[in-house]
Amino acid sequence: MDPAPPETFLMERYWPGAGRADVATAEEHLRWAAGELMREEVRIRVVSSMWIPADDVVMTLFEAGEEDDVREAGRRGGYPFDRIQRVDVVTAVRRRWRDDEERV
Repeated sequence: MDPAPPETFLMERYWPGAGRADVATAEEHLRWAAGELMREEVRIRVVSSMWIPADDVVMTLFEAGEEDDVREAGRRGGYPFDRIQRVDVVTAVRRRWRDDEERV
């Protein structure tokens, strides 16, 4: 039986004074932590990070089996965050709902 497709999670951090290099380094640490978890057979990957300098906010998108896996990546990566939430990513290429889910 194939494992269920991963969920998508958004990790948010309010980070006053962060710069581009800080965000890049933080993502490297999160990717390292996710790699460690994957070696332990935890399904997780960092998809991308977004930095909104005007709001002092950094958001990192993950695909993972569960929220606790994302939380553990933050812990192992030494990355403090404010919250994690499950999100749906909707693009022209990746439509999570067509006929099988309620339309918005």
